[in-house]
Amino acid sequence: MNNEAKLSQRIAAANVATGHISCWWLGGSGFVFKTAKGTVVYLDAYLSDAVKAIFGADRAFAPPIDPQDVRADAFIATHWHEDHLDPGLIPIAARNNPDARFIMPPSATAHALSWGVTRSQIAPLQWGQTVQIADVTVEATPARHEANIPGWEVPDAMGVLLSTGELTIYHCGDTEYDVRLRRLKARHPDVALLCINGITGNMDAHEAALMAWHLGAGLVVPMHHYLWAVTTGTAEETLNPELFAGTYGRLGGAGQTIIPAIGGEIDLVRRRVVTDPA
Repeated sequence: MNNEAKLSQRIAAANVATGHISCWWLGGSGFVFKTAKGTVVYLDAYLSDAVKAIFGADRAFAPPIDPQDVRADAFIATHWHEDHLDPGLIPIAARNNPDARFIMPPSATAHALSWGVTRSQIAPLQWGQTVQIADVTVEATPARHEANIPGWEVPDAMGVLLSTGELTIYHCGDTEYDVRLRRLKARHPDVALLCINGITGNMDAHEAALMAWHLGAGLVVPMHHYLWAVTTGTAEETLNPELFAGTYGRLGGAGQTIIPAIGGEIDLVRRRVVTDPA
């Protein structure tokens, strides 16, 4: 395949092996997933520069996919913050993908409806509930995302478990370290995608490494460390994914760590670690 092809074209052309899911990192906590049956799911995709007008935060890189090129069966937003429920993507995606489902917690629906997404397209989702999209089961899991920005409270922020066949992927959304997340070990996730940025209500790299160790996933991927052109520069902001990998290794983490690249494809397959962390 031509490596110069646009990411949207590469996703459309990808042939995924049975028992696998391919995913591509979009930066921040955004990913695209494609199953062996061809189901495409976008999760927390931020493909515009909308946050610049709200908070003055510029992107660190150009959007890897033009919103007009996005084609999918489902769009998931773990909460309504604009870098997860993108006002520069969602209305365009709703027009271009009229049969897609837009899965989000209830507090996000007012935003989506105001942008022209129809009620029939929206599937509200809360902790413990599931939505079925073709061969993918989407289950909402708890998250504790306290950004401490007045007016941007999100008490129904969530993570998600994506399951197809025997493969289960956990995406934590935006969340601080919370004992409820440790209980997800009982769900035996094969893959854990964990935020590491450490500020505005998110785990830092060390906390995410500890969570990865608790979960016992066979593959762990740090995220939400690269999206903005300017960072705070404070000690709480842990944006180096190698810090996550090093801490995870020192804790005795037995899974494989993959540090994602923007637009890079990651092959997700069922993996089990030998150890059983308490």
